[in-house]
Amino acid sequence: MKKILGVFIGFLLLCVGFSGCINQAEEDNQKQSELLTIGISDEPHGFFPWIDSYDVCTLGINFNIFNPLVEFDSSFKLFPKLAKSWNNPDNCTWRFFLRDDVTFHNGYKFTAFDVKYTIDEIKNNVTHVLRDLLTEIEQVNVVDEYTVDFVTYQPFPILLNKLTNIPIMSQRYQQETKEQWPMGTGPYKLQENVTNDHITLVRFNDYAMGQPDITTVIFKVIPKSEDRKNALISKEIDIMEHVPETFVQEILNCSWITMKKISNPTVWYLGFDFRENSSNFPGQKNPLTDVRVRKALYHAIDVNNITKILRLAAEPASQFLSPLIFGYNPVIKRLPYDLNLSRQLLREAGYEHGFNMTLDCPEGYLLQIEISEEIVRQLSQVVNISLNLLPTEDEYYSKLYMGNCSIYFIGWIPATGDGGEIFDYLLRSENHPLGRGSYNFGNYSNQTVDNVTSEVSYTMNQKTRMNLMREGFKVAMDDVACIPLYISVCNIAYPEYLEWSPRSDLSTLVEEITVK
Repeated sequence: MKKILGVFIGFLLLCVGFSGCINQAEEDNQKQSELLTIGISDEPHGFFPWIDSYDVCTLGINFNIFNPLVEFDSSFKLFPKLAKSWNNPDNCTWRFFLRDDVTFHNGYKFTAFDVKYTIDEIKNNVTHVLRDLLTEIEQVNVVDEYTVDFVTYQPFPILLNKLTNIPIMSQRYQQETKEQWPMGTGPYKLQENVTNDHITLVRFNDYAMGQPDITTVIFKVIPKSEDRKNALISKEIDIMEHVPETFVQEILNCSWITMKKISNPTVWYLGFDFRENSSNFPGQKNPLTDVRVRKALYHAIDVNNITKILRLAAEPASQFLSPLIFGYNPVIKRLPYDLNLSRQLLREAGYEHGFNMTLDCPEGYLLQIEISEEIVRQLSQVVNISLNLLPTEDEYYSKLYMGNCSIYFIGWIPATGDGGEIFDYLLRSENHPLGRGSYNFGNYSNQTVDNVTSEVSYTMNQKTRMNLMREGFKVAMDDVACIPLYISVCNIAYPEYLEWSPRSDLSTLVEEITVK
């Protein structure tokens, strides 16, 4: 599942020699600005437009090479990038006024024709991983060299949000090249790519948005977080994201390191099989179709015990969204941990002695196994539940997509920064005109939620959309569409001489990092 957050990234900073007649402080700053080496747990899934995943690591690296039309800041607020401004001539048209001072890394000018070419190429490629972000676009029309219209089939209020994940490529370059070498307008250009070892980017000195501080960036593949921690302490690595709690004190003993906690919008939750006649419950009606049963399971979860065992910091969740995301409803609260109430609800539903079910989990992720074991331990107090370890992640997701999980543990990051994608991907049922949501693995269906999904999709007034989403999330959580567990919180360590505000979306844009 492309958007499930599973990528842990650390950063490394190396100082190199630099000569000149300057004072020591200025010389140190020059050294620290010379080279930034970023440790990644795995290499990205290609360079745009040839990517086959849009996970955090892949997009994070690519957006150092490319620019989108619009971009999120560190707290999911939209601001211009290649587009200077935009307006809506009508509810189905978005007109973008583009920067006229931008060039690609090879010197080609950026124009509206590159925007149209990019969107058309992705839309016409049925296998492209970014195509789902553009399905509401009917056509893109060039008005003039630096003005372009996006025409949507219906009013589409979150077009800007989705365009934050679309890098813009050069029409001329793509039509000329036969090699998969990225050519963007971003602050850095690709210099070297050594598979499974490292990627080197160098500063693009003609970058239109201002020359970045760091000269050279190396993305180095370092699979183990403990290795990144050791490199951090030995000053081979100077910045590290997702610092496990078990390493925090050891790192803080280094006086030159600053530690920050950054809340990111990933919500981890338990999903259900909602089908009345399910192969997961042979010979009986699916107990999980009864809201009393779902509430009983919710009341049997002590989320504090789950967050305590996490090696990464976390906060209890109350719904599908974190407070960072547009549409979050502050009125919704968690159901309290109450085993007596849980057992009472099961008795009322006719399951006084519980029932059998299975929680699936891939074997390769030790932390996920540990959390799954704790979930099984807690739910075993009221039902008969077992943990089924699957050999591979592919097998786990295959079961999910086939609807063969009675209950499942999963995380979701709303990359659009908008709660509408939760309705569209996770809650929309087969009764909805657009069909079942792409990641509605349990076949959840609620007509009121479907109605809200339709309205949210096409309502342009943002205040009205906010109220609709809050109403819809309240209905879904009253119906226990899931059991929300926790919101990820990342520990981030970096040296005190860096000026940097880490982003909540976990993207690492090196142009935002400077030396004090």
